[in-house]
Amino acid sequence: MGAFSGATEFFRMPLSQLARRYGYAEDNICILEGDLQKLREQFSETYDNLCSCTHQADQRSPLKYGQDLVASWLVEDVFLRVFWAAGLDASLDGADQGRKVLRNVKTSSSSDFSISCEGYRRKLELMNDYTGFWARSHKMHLRDNKYLKMQREKSLFLAVSMATREFALLDFAEEIPARLIPHHIPYGNKPAYELSLPSSLLHTATSAAIGQAVKARFHA
Repeated sequence: MGAFSGATEFFRMPLSQLARRYGYAEDNICILEGDLQKLREQFSETYDNLCSCTHQADQRSPLKYGQDLVASWLVEDVFLRVFWAAGLDASLDGADQGRKVLRNVKTSSSSDFSISCEGYRRKLELMNDYTGFWARSHKMHLRDNKYLKMQREKSLFLAVSMATREFALLDFAEEIPARLIPHHIPYGNKPAYELSLPSSLLHTATSAAIGQAVKARFHA
């Protein structure tokens, strides 16, 4: 289950409805509604950019990748409000913070969020599991060099199991061991890192619990 179907199930409403509530542009609405003809005819640049993202799409069609991408933006926007409610100074930090589909050559590996508290600023990456795989297997997989980037930036890593409504918060300022998988089939045979996720790291996911857990890392 990808971000589009998982988020649709989680929010229990058409994602285009939520996107309109958040002021998303009409080309993103077209993607969520699966209207490729309108996208191609009225938003040709967005259509061409979407078709160029073959590396990110893995084995998905351009439309499926686009729907997963825009759905993931909506999830990020929800968590941005969770951080604000906790009293954190949080902002989007990724290359797609403008909520426009970019060409493959313009994408970057920026973190999802930049968060500050009491004068300290840290990067935070968000990853969601919509299938319950993490809870069943007690492991997760990070694509490409995300693991090394978070080590380098000493990022916070918020992992949310949307299916079981649990979360884990890992702090890459500490040592987080992982196993390299040179060819990970679900990621189109690209490299991935496997992290252990024991039950002891998973907590009930509420807005208050997530916000307070992130805030606590600034006092650790």
